[in-house]
Amino acid sequence: MIEELLFISHCPCKDYQKSLIPILNRAGKRYRIKDLIDAAIPICINVYENSIYMDTRLKILLLEDDPADAALIKKILERSGMQFDSLLASDEKEFLDALNENYFDAVLADNALPQYSSMEALAFIKKKNPYTAFILVTGTVSEEFAVNIIQQGADDYILKTNLTRLPSAISKTVQNKKIQKEKLQAENEMREMNEQLRNLAAHLQNVREEEQTRISREIHDELGQMLTAIKMDVTSADKKMKTSPENASATLGNVLEMVDNTVKTIRRIASELRPTILDDLGLIEALEWQSMEFERRNQINCVFTSSNSTLSINREIAIALYRIFQEALTNIARHSGAKHVIATLQVLPQQLTMTISDDGKGFDPEAVKAKKSLGLVGMKERALMVKGKLITETAPGKGTTIRIVVPM
Repeated sequence: MIEELLFISHCPCKDYQKSLIPILNRAGKRYRIKDLIDAAIPICINVYENSIYMDTRLKILLLEDDPADAALIKKILERSGMQFDSLLASDEKEFLDALNENYFDAVLADNALPQYSSMEALAFIKKKNPYTAFILVTGTVSEEFAVNIIQQGADDYILKTNLTRLPSAISKTVQNKKIQKEKLQAENEMREMNEQLRNLAAHLQNVREEEQTRISREIHDELGQMLTAIKMDVTSADKKMKTSPENASATLGNVLEMVDNTVKTIRRIASELRPTILDDLGLIEALEWQSMEFERRNQINCVFTSSNSTLSINREIAIALYRIFQEALTNIARHSGAKHVIATLQVLPQQLTMTISDDGKGFDPEAVKAKKSLGLVGMKERALMVKGKLITETAPGKGTTIRIVVPM
């Protein structure tokens, strides 16, 4: 009879405690804890005119050494409409083992355990998983203790004489923890993105300087030497015209050959800066030309196909896709060790998809992310600039596929 009386003393609705007393006094019948709970809950639960429903099923850990209290808490949560799975821990060992083996959305902790305090449980939760809601569910506590445990990081405290507030408290604190976690993740992602953008900006500046240095060197070394040689030969031919016209004619022949080479060099430098084929013939032809140039220079078989023979798209999209294609082929030549490359361009009514696949050694995406590869970051940024997205599929020893999807 002692357990039954203890249960009644914890009933959240004091006005109905007396209504349960006759149950105990019926002659010739002993009522179990379950009988009392089933009798009490329909009365107590009337305070819930608006049931609480969670979008997902929660996992709740009960740190409670009184089975009657634990059963009452579970019944109240069930009748509130909350979807949950629960685990009961009655001492420190069971509590720590449960947290080490499972993830919980919320911990409901009693403060009156013989050898383990709620403060110790809270400290462990904060260290183990700060995004698990911690609610103190206990008997009478001093106002000083309640303020102290909230200051230490508890999300709420509920007296066992007022358990009707427990479902809403769980719902609120779990949602708050979820928002805190998502906010921190968003802040970390933003911080990482800002760092990537700073690194990319510095990288682009270095690339610009290197490109200007390369162009300056080619103009000075190749064009400068050719023009100097042309000037010398023209001067020599001019002198020979009076004394030896035949030799002057041969010299002029050499001059014409150097002029042709100079023109070719100028066209090559210009095409590397921006291929005129992109403006003259369009994206598909430019990608075909780039594929052939890549194969010629690197001796790597490269096949490009397109679902359309012609394509009319926004100039910014064409430039972005062409530059991404260039960067992808450059990465393949430098790092992949591939022997074959297959590139496709698929044109759909609502989107454009470009895919570049190689049979190289592939890589670990997480390792490359840690190294902050600016090549991949640059390609992703180019895709984002035209409202597209870049997807990388790879693994060590499995080759690499890069897919760019751009809305039309």
